[in-house]
Amino acid sequence: MSGNGHCFEWQEEFISQECGNCVVQYFLKDSTSESVCAVIGSQRSIRQMFYVVAEEFVRVYAAENSNHAGFKWRSRREVVDWFTAMIYDSH
Repeated sequence: MSGNGHCFEWQEEFISQECGNCVVQYFLKDSTSESVCAVIGSQRSIRQMFYVVAEEFVRVYAAENSNHAGFKWRSRREVVDWFTAMIYDSH
């Protein structure tokens, strides 16, 4: 992914759905269909997920968007809202 800030789509991929150890990754795709892992979610307890910006995403976008590096969320909805804002802002 080029890091030019033009994201067009996001995708959710479950790495593990084991109860108590669920892990999910969210990828952003650009206009060339290249993708980068943007957010990783991990289960902290039976009903609590914790989401953080992935290091890969920070490396790709560090030069122009250094404010992404400490983002953390507690709900999938917050992650989706962030993706929606990023996709909307890139158009």
